[in-house]
Amino acid sequence: MGNTIKVLALILTLSAVAVTQTVSEKKTTEARENLQKEAVTFLRETLADVNGMRSLENRISFTAELAGLMWFHDEREARAMYQGVIGDFRDLLTRYDAEMNALGLTREDGQPGRIGSMSFMVEPTDESRILRKFATAMGVRQQIAMSIAEHDADLAFDFYRDSLLAISNPDFRKKEGNSDSYFELQLITQIVEKNAAKAAQYASKSFTKGVNYQHVELLKKIHAKDPEKGADFAVAILSHLKTEKVQSSNLYVAENLLQFGGKTLDESKIRGGKKSAYTLPELRELAEIIAQAILSQADDDSVNPSYIEIIQKYAPGRAAQIRAKFRRSATTSNNNAVISNAANRIAYTSGSGYSNSNINTSDYEQQMRENEERERSETKLFEDVQSLNTKQLPKEQREKIIAEARKIIAQTPGREKKVMGLGLLAAQVSKMGDKELAAQIMRDAEAMVNPSPKNYQDFLLSWMLASGYATADSDKAFPLLEETIGRANDTLAAFIKVGEFIDVAEEMIQDGEVQVGAFGGQMVRGLTRELGLADSTIQVLAQADFAKTKALTNRFDRPEIRVLAKMMVLRAILNPKLVMKPEDVIDEVTPLIEPDGK
Repeated sequence: MGNTIKVLALILTLSAVAVTQTVSEKKTTEARENLQKEAVTFLRETLADVNGMRSLENRISFTAELAGLMWFHDEREARAMYQGVIGDFRDLLTRYDAEMNALGLTREDGQPGRIGSMSFMVEPTDESRILRKFATAMGVRQQIAMSIAEHDADLAFDFYRDSLLAISNPDFRKKEGNSDSYFELQLITQIVEKNAAKAAQYASKSFTKGVNYQHVELLKKIHAKDPEKGADFAVAILSHLKTEKVQSSNLYVAENLLQFGGKTLDESKIRGGKKSAYTLPELRELAEIIAQAILSQADDDSVNPSYIEIIQKYAPGRAAQIRAKFRRSATTSNNNAVISNAANRIAYTSGSGYSNSNINTSDYEQQMRENEERERSETKLFEDVQSLNTKQLPKEQREKIIAEARKIIAQTPGREKKVMGLGLLAAQVSKMGDKELAAQIMRDAEAMVNPSPKNYQDFLLSWMLASGYATADSDKAFPLLEETIGRANDTLAAFIKVGEFIDVAEEMIQDGEVQVGAFGGQMVRGLTRELGLADSTIQVLAQADFAKTKALTNRFDRPEIRVLAKMMVLRAILNPKLVMKPEDVIDEVTPLIEPDGK
């Protein structure tokens, strides 16, 4: 059934994009530009809302994200916003530093378990309160850096490193500096998308705590973006591995690196292949490093058979030595692998409806064939649904395709998938011109949704229903969302009341305002991205009526939620990576446009 939803998701994407293609190219471009201008005005209005928030940490967090969105429209203004954020953060950190010094706090006071941990229904001490605030500020620091890195790598790193200078206590400054290495690799990963060469430059200086799995994953991303710079970074990793002693605990890192290097070398030999991360001699060097690390282990240590296999490919002599030394442990590992694989097969077939104690191979193969056949038929069906607007089909055939699609959706387990599937189908039928049938399909979806949402699932289903209406009938989507938001306000208010009751230390809620930094500095970035599934729906609603879309965000009572909702709308419209454009549509959508532009 997952295949069904994927194909339907494609249909919705095509349908949503088709909204921008119902007029001429010129009018579509003008409409998009006007919407962008309105969104920028809305961004400045939202900034005024942010400046009215009580918490400085909240103001800093939200302003940083707004600056990132402004960058897509006006880099100069965005830089000014970032400079304001950087100045406010430095003032905040300086204040906390002075308070910690006044209390005589030391590095030991800020050890894990004391700094950054929440303790509900417990009266806080002055020491624990300021340590918690300091931990929150460190999280906000990471969020600011990640936001800036999306646009300017040098400014992001300058801020992240220079901001520590606001901490006068050398012990605290050293502690935070030592813990920065892990996050800096995350920061570099963010930079890869924008500038692979710059990311490789920073990554080559990130080995203060040795090579770890993050470096390998970073190498994969850099090499995919820029093979030349990827190869340079790969050599830097190899050079560092030559100087550090590879331990048994991180052998998997070196083995993963060797596997990736070998894969890129094989791919480079194909005509038109890109430069490999490592040359063959370099892969042999890496295999030698792994072999020496394994041979230095105690005789009774186990050896992963995959290590021997990869070493065999580049250093067969060393592989033979390892087998000779660890013959017993290697045999045991192989036996364990066989047992594990058998257990996995049993678990898999058990999950498919078979009993562990009675597995019939022929029955299993037949079941697999039936599954494949069903997937093929479903794919064919929804290709037919996709072609409803692209082919001249007889009315009877169209009705048959739609009826069969509804039947499959009805058999799909889970209300979420049913509501989503019906919404996607209704959107396509609406584009076909049959508004009455689309409304009927949406009524089927509406029957599965609680009109008075109470729990998380209820609200999720309400959003899915509204998403379906957004494309099929936007006039019904807006009032549905208004009612849902009204009910959500009651739920959120109750949540805050409970939070205030248990949060004696005011770590989570302060002056009636949820501290977003208390949950980790990247909460704002994380929420707006995790809720990215709403982007296409927001775009359709904004194109249909931007004034109503803005009005929806203002229906949230909580200032934090209201600003978050506004940022979701702004992100869906202003971020060029998310905005759907006519040139992005695949060729199959072209026949949707008739000669007269309808």
